[in-house]
Amino acid sequence: MGRPFLYQGICIERLRRAHAKVAVIAMDDRAALVIFERLDRELRAAEAMQANDPVSAARRLLATQNATD
Repeated sequence: MGRPFLYQGICIERLRRAHAKVAVIAMDDRAALVIFERLDRELRAAEAMQANDPVSAARRLLATQNATD
């Protein structure tokens, strides 16, 4: 078993679990949608990096950066 893939110091599997948990919470509490949206962007960027797709990864990083500015 290899080392887990890390995205900005976070294990991608941990990011996936958080994404799924917040999705469930967001179904009952719309305030959680902001957190879900952020995790969704981060997860997509992480998955693009893991797939070695530099163009998609850069686009996702830019979208994440612009959303937090």
